[in-house]
Amino acid sequence: MRIFFALATAGLLLLLAPIGNSQIQIKTEEHSCEGHSDWETPACESAWQANISAVFLGLATEVREEDVPIIVDGKGEKTVRLHVTFQVNESFIGVSEKVVTVTSGGDMCGYPFSKGQKYLVYGRRLPSGEVYVSISSSTKWAKEAADDLKYLRGLPTAPRGATIYGSVFRFTDPENPRSMVRRGIPDVGRKVGIHGTNQDYEATVDVHGHFKLSGLPPGRYAALLNADGRVHLSPPWESTTFDVADKGCARLYFWIDPFVKEGSKNQDGKQTVPDQ
Repeated sequence: MRIFFALATAGLLLLLAPIGNSQIQIKTEEHSCEGHSDWETPACESAWQANISAVFLGLATEVREEDVPIIVDGKGEKTVRLHVTFQVNESFIGVSEKVVTVTSGGDMCGYPFSKGQKYLVYGRRLPSGEVYVSISSSTKWAKEAADDLKYLRGLPTAPRGATIYGSVFRFTDPENPRSMVRRGIPDVGRKVGIHGTNQDYEATVDVHGHFKLSGLPPGRYAALLNADGRVHLSPPWESTTFDVADKGCARLYFWIDPFVKEGSKNQDGKQTVPDQ
């Protein structure tokens, strides 16, 4: 059986990386692809992730497929590794060449590149000089990368400092097992505490439910939101402790559930819709 990029979802763990002629062994219920997944990440966050060291806009001029044997849940399978030659149109981070070789896949986390298409690539530079790209990175077609490109092209003249921003909304109705949608309103005036290594900061939620702090020293921060109820953070796998790069950002979406006391069991998976 030949498996293509079918299991590139959150909640999956690469148990053993290939060394020499050894095979990758994967346990599907624990396997994960590096990077974010199932959540749109802003470029000011994507470009500075720990696993990203090469960002460029380029045209895929050649795509070569390689069958790779792997072991999935103890069974022998095959997946595909792509070797993609890129003509670099614009370089943003960690790329000085005019031609770059990108590898993807071989680990069930491959991005489905196509010859003749232009992409904004977020990848990790390998010791070989190639760039590895995961399906869970923020790599996308160039035609869908307008916001990313606006940020990346503005980096040379962007003001120094890190930005932390997001929103705080309050649910207006209790959880209903018969409905997948819960509505909320901006929690206007709520204070969001941002704790830095050497200094603490505070942001106030505006009438639109948004808060923002700019010009912060790059480094590690922790966010704190005191509320009369359970506080949800979206996406649910995000942490309230994070690192922010110079000219980079961290985005936090908070939801306050006044109908559930903090410390009680959390039930995730419901869609949340702010009231307009």
